[in-house]
Amino acid sequence: MRKSSLLVALCLVPWTLSAASAQAPPRPQPTCIRGATIGRSAESGTEAVLLLKEGRIEAVLDAGAPAPPGYRLVDAEGTFCLPAFLDAYTRTGCATPEPVKDQDVPVNTSADVGIDMRLANRKGIQPAFRAALALEVDPKDAKSWREAGFGVWLVAPGGQVLAGSSCLAVTREAAARDVVLVPDAFAHAAFAASGEGYPSTLMGYVAQFRQFLLDAARQEELGQRHEERRPGARPPFDRELEVGAEILGGARRILCEADRAVDIERWISLSDEFGLSIGIVGGREAWRVASKLAQQDIPVILTLDFGPEPKDPAKADAKKPGAGKSAEEPDEPGVAPQAAPRAANETPEAEAAEPAAQEDAPAAGPTEPAIVWEYEEPLAVRRERRRLWEEGRDCARVLREAGVRFAFGTAREKPGKLVEKVRSLVEAGLPAEVAFEALTDGAAEILGVSEDLGKVETGNDATFALWTGDPLTDAKAKTRWTFVDGFPTEFPKKEESGAKPAEGVNVGGLWTIEIQGKEGPVRGDLTLEMDEDGSTRGKLETENPFDKSDLVIELEGNLSGTNLKLSGKLDLGGFQAELAFSLTIEGDALSGQATVTVPGSDVSETQSVSGNRVPKNGRRSEN
Repeated sequence: MRKSSLLVALCLVPWTLSAASAQAPPRPQPTCIRGATIGRSAESGTEAVLLLKEGRIEAVLDAGAPAPPGYRLVDAEGTFCLPAFLDAYTRTGCATPEPVKDQDVPVNTSADVGIDMRLANRKGIQPAFRAALALEVDPKDAKSWREAGFGVWLVAPGGQVLAGSSCLAVTREAAARDVVLVPDAFAHAAFAASGEGYPSTLMGYVAQFRQFLLDAARQEELGQRHEERRPGARPPFDRELEVGAEILGGARRILCEADRAVDIERWISLSDEFGLSIGIVGGREAWRVASKLAQQDIPVILTLDFGPEPKDPAKADAKKPGAGKSAEEPDEPGVAPQAAPRAANETPEAEAAEPAAQEDAPAAGPTEPAIVWEYEEPLAVRRERRRLWEEGRDCARVLREAGVRFAFGTAREKPGKLVEKVRSLVEAGLPAEVAFEALTDGAAEILGVSEDLGKVETGNDATFALWTGDPLTDAKAKTRWTFVDGFPTEFPKKEESGAKPAEGVNVGGLWTIEIQGKEGPVRGDLTLEMDEDGSTRGKLETENPFDKSDLVIELEGNLSGTNLKLSGKLDLGGFQAELAFSLTIEGDALSGQATVTVPGSDVSETQSVSGNRVPKNGRRSEN
């Protein structure tokens, strides 16, 4: 089927799955980016022309260089081109299963007590689990990472003594086989295990970890003896122990979860005992053992979980009013003055009878508000809490001064929150170039992909972002474009003038719409939600005319006055197109146009749209 007729029949993108499934994986269109400054500022950066081809940066040319024929032109005037950030540790996209505890035959309870533990008591132990085979990323999550400037993330299991191996992947929307860069990046360990029974304490977790590595060493010895035809038991088929042998040999580094300095030292002791190659994830108190980490070149993935910021007592005291207040006035809002103690012979009954005895007395003045008592911690306690919090916040700076390599990871946070926290570190004294390195080329080095990622250079992967400013010093900086493997995602700038919705206009609710295509009308249900500023998001549901399956298109946009603009994308089997609505709202009716385009081609169709809002007690339309 020709693309043009397909788009006309669609106008809501009911593309042919049979044709799409026969296509090869999508390839990024050759792109020429003009007007961007490579660097974090105009003073330190250089304006250049970037040529992208086959997922790589083909060339970095002078600003005046012409665009080659056949390249899509992107006008990036006024933006700053920065390498995409690398999220060095996230739990998003991989649900860690609970390990199977018992992997041996049942214990013979009538037999004598054994002298050793069962070799396959595996609570908390599953190093053979692979996040690459369980990767399941919500497209909304992937887009939010790209919007925050991230192009790569380490998707990791966790929360077990040995949780399995992580995979390094890119954040673009595609099949798992197309986004995984390194299928087995690191092993992951923690002093933790889910489920009941042994182990359930720190001592048990350490013992379980050590026992498993001893079992792995024994497995290697049995295998060697068997190959040499020497006496000994035949080694069991055990994939977990095989991976354990890789960990023992240092072929796979373990990222160990630890925030407290004492736990970090425990992991260092275990690595010394078994000759392991380790890294630390979390690292809130890593600054306390910075010299040991530097001496053994142990990298740290900081997740910046230093808790809510306590008030600075020094600043709070400076803001307090000076002396001269009456003893009855509180020192701070909400803190009541100390009440006079009750006399020893004064009883609650006497207090209750007192108003009755004074019924003939003149009316009293306005009733005084009830006293609200508020406890305030001692100043020394508040100062100590603030000091500990600042030490955790300043960990990155101390690690840098000690020569410890580090990167940043979101863990369970949102990507924008991580960028915000890194910015706060810069404001607190961490050099911006150091923070930037920990998000880009420094992180790429720790993750083992520095040859292809972390810099905007000829030959590197075309994975970078175009920002309106320096994201580490300017809180208002936004991404305009993010390229991952050369595939672009545009984040249009919201209209500032007239961006507010007209008074009384709200597009929230369910709408039934109809698009007048050349091959007949296409109907669908449009469900929308709108914020006070006009930001709108929702979904368009219709029926795929080729296989009668449900088709859902995620949309987002903005209502300005009575003009509603929405856009969304669809990728079915590698066939990708963009859908844009330009609509006018009149009460419970809408009208306008829908345009479908295929990026990188001249295929574009525009058709008229009409629709009505369904009353709240109405039902979804039947198409």
